[in-house]
Amino acid sequence: MRNTTQRTDRGTTAPPPPRAYRRDVDGLRGLAIALVVIFHVFVGRVSSGVDVFLLIGGVFFFGPQIRNALNPAGQTLVQSVSRLMRRLYPALLTVVTVTLLAALAVYSPARWPRAAADAAASLLYYQNLHLARQGEDYAAVGQDVSLYQHIWSMAVQLQIYLGSLIVITVLALLMRRLPRTVSAVTLYGVLVTATIASFIYAIHLNGTDQGLNYYSPFSRFWEIGLGGLVGMVMINSQIPARLSALRWPAGVVGLALIIGTGLFLDGAAQFPGPWTLVPLTGAALVILAGNPPAGGGPAPAVGVTALLGTAPFQTLGRMAYSLYLWHWPLLVLATFQFATRADADVGGPGGILATLGFNRGILAGVAVIIASLVLATLTERYVETPLRQARRPERSWLPMTVAEMRRPTEIMVAIGTVAVTAGVLAFGPYVTERERQRGHDEFDVVVTNVDNYPGPAALLDDAPVPDDVPVLPASADIRDFFAETGADGCAALFEEIEPVLFQDRNESDVPCAYGDRESERTMYLAGSSHAEHFLPALDIIGRERGIRIIPMLKMGCGFGLPLPRADGQPYPECEVWNDNALAHILENPPTDGVFLIATRPENLDGRGPDHVPGEYVDLVGTLTGAGIHTWGMRDTPWLRTEDGNVDSRLCVADGRYRAGDPDRDCGIAREGSLLPVNPAIGPYEGLDITLLDVTEGICDGERCPGVVGNVLVYRDSSHLTNVYAAKLAPEIMRQMYGNGA
Repeated sequence: MRNTTQRTDRGTTAPPPPRAYRRDVDGLRGLAIALVVIFHVFVGRVSSGVDVFLLIGGVFFFGPQIRNALNPAGQTLVQSVSRLMRRLYPALLTVVTVTLLAALAVYSPARWPRAAADAAASLLYYQNLHLARQGEDYAAVGQDVSLYQHIWSMAVQLQIYLGSLIVITVLALLMRRLPRTVSAVTLYGVLVTATIASFIYAIHLNGTDQGLNYYSPFSRFWEIGLGGLVGMVMINSQIPARLSALRWPAGVVGLALIIGTGLFLDGAAQFPGPWTLVPLTGAALVILAGNPPAGGGPAPAVGVTALLGTAPFQTLGRMAYSLYLWHWPLLVLATFQFATRADADVGGPGGILATLGFNRGILAGVAVIIASLVLATLTERYVETPLRQARRPERSWLPMTVAEMRRPTEIMVAIGTVAVTAGVLAFGPYVTERERQRGHDEFDVVVTNVDNYPGPAALLDDAPVPDDVPVLPASADIRDFFAETGADGCAALFEEIEPVLFQDRNESDVPCAYGDRESERTMYLAGSSHAEHFLPALDIIGRERGIRIIPMLKMGCGFGLPLPRADGQPYPECEVWNDNALAHILENPPTDGVFLIATRPENLDGRGPDHVPGEYVDLVGTLTGAGIHTWGMRDTPWLRTEDGNVDSRLCVADGRYRAGDPDRDCGIAREGSLLPVNPAIGPYEGLDITLLDVTEGICDGERCPGVVGNVLVYRDSSHLTNVYAAKLAPEIMRQMYGNGA
């Protein structure tokens, strides 16, 4: 930073003039939140707003914290953390509590556990890790949009702030005997090193695991670290007089880079990789444009700097934090409340306009923005400002000074904060357990009361379907709809490359086996979750026919055809697992064949119609050559269209289901997912394979509804519920072994 000290008449060094308050940076914060809200509501894309927020946060974080740590009279680590939480947590707690109550009012109980879990992840500041973990959890893939998805950036920011505070404090203590200048240079050197390392890590993850990259504090650190370096080098530094004319074009170029990012770059796929430098460079140029020219007093604001200093941007800048907190849950709730389609998608391309239609979308979107502005204003005025410390407290290792502890208001606020937080955190486990128990009771009813819940028999055998009983099961926890392999840990996760042969993913001594678990006769169930969801049927068949069913499963990895992950990222583990699984089968051939999926949708995203990849035929040819029989099941319909996915479970739970109404049957047109004739007929000719097809037990002549025979067919947009799969067992066994078996 340029040295602006001056000599007095006495020849002594006068203190540097106080730093001018940067109204344009407040305005830049206002621009960033405006982009976030507009892009979320009307565009359905990632803007550059969050990344600009992170940079600005670094500008005002690292410099003050380093100076504080090197000041013997500065605030302690406990006080710094306490001050940080006083600024951030009350508004977060307010928004999460109010919107969670609103969600309980408009959501069906099926959505409550997810909302409560997301609320807890937000209040405990691990929403980013929660979302990243869901990307690795097949039970969470494709679930409804999180009410608090946007809190990931707040969590990343706090994690980086807390980690940085600890490192700065420890290093400052270790260097307390060194000259202050040496200590400062060392700390800034550590910041430079950490920023570069984080940037390199983000580039690496961008090509290997973008899902983790997007949410990781280690890959996001460089954005905040770069902000710290901008604050150290650039903020309030003087621009040489001969270059002062460049302030205007620098601001314009910076503004263009910031706004253009959301229009021309796919932030979800690229950030925080190297392309993030585009909006961050733009933000740095805007900040630089607001710097004063050398050789005189403050120059009048020009161009973008003047624009950001106007009242609208200043107002948005003041309420930016609260507005960020409010806008997303209001958007999610509004979309849910006013959507008429079962496949309504929050945050998808086109925003709320694509979800609700142009006219209704404009009205709803404007209403969301106005409501967010009003609530943000109230939150900033009555929550953020009163609880923000007006002056620095005396140095102390207690989170509250003795004087603060004597104030009734401070005590009541602290008690209320703890009580409300505890209530929100306790609600999640309570409602999850309650709904799971209700779900277990409903499973028992479906299994035992065949007359009221015929399931596929309604299509296959024209069994009567009572119209005065509720659709079951209606459990709130999606895991209740999974095959036993999920709870037993008998399927390989994304990163695993070896077949899982023992429970707890090979950590247990208990074999992964179903059906007749003690039988010498064996059958492999091989493939992805679309093979796995037939396990309940094969379990019944195996017990009845004396066959041990051995699962050979991997998340998102079809047997015989390695594909990219659902998010488009490379999936080399799938290819390696395929090789290992096939090798195991050939070395340990089954007595009763391999059960696998013989078709798949033409499109990677699951949209039909279905077809037979050549790799599937090659795999069956390999098995045939080894003398192993194949049971080739036609893939079940995927409830996916160009407009979005139909989550059948939530569609039914939300009360949208109407039997016989093609617009409200929580399903899809049969022709949209399947060819008129099983495409497996023909490609596998001459191979040792029995083709299986349960389409007639799932779809009628025109539709594949979400409910058949009063039983929920799908647990999401493509997987059968375990109950429905079990009810398909008689038909599958008939096709495998004939009526006389």
